[in-house]
Amino acid sequence: MQITRIFEEDYPKNKKVKIEYTSDYFYRVKVQVKPDNKGWVFEWEKASFKESFSKRWDYQLFEPYKGEAEYYVLQNAEDREIGIAVFEHQSHSNRTRVWDIIIQPEYQRKGFGTLLIDFIYKKAKKFGSRALVLECQNTNIKAINFYLKNGFNLIGFDLEAYTQEQGGGIEARFEMSKNLSK
Repeated sequence: MQITRIFEEDYPKNKKVKIEYTSDYFYRVKVQVKPDNKGWVFEWEKASFKESFSKRWDYQLFEPYKGEAEYYVLQNAEDREIGIAVFEHQSHSNRTRVWDIIIQPEYQRKGFGTLLIDFIYKKAKKFGSRALVLECQNTNIKAINFYLKNGFNLIGFDLEAYTQEQGGGIEARFEMSKNLSK
């Protein structure tokens, strides 16, 4: 196994990254105003889809909104691409934003995601970051469970982040974080 930094000029032009997942569950976010407007109560509750939910999309790996991100590819001994990690140290908040951890479907659930998150963790510690942060969709239960297993916690959500074209209008953005200062 080898993790190698890649640059846009070295990556195949117009190569799309394919993302897909299927889930039988999602986390429903409940928001309730406390009596007399003295605050809110937020609850996330695991719920079942009536039938399996699948989401697939393609996108360009190198995008301007990722700022000064570093891009890495995980390859096996035959130079086959197993996964990709994209992250950026954001000096304004002294955190490292994980933009992407993508593992090819045939290599998932074999420890390669953990290998990449550990790699990012070590890089973030070298940056002096106080936390790792990332976005995950509430419908991607496998990814949420992966991040929880690797020490991340839910720190926020955005109920209006997605267009709601899929998922029956229940998709929400979960912001997750792993504190590095402990």
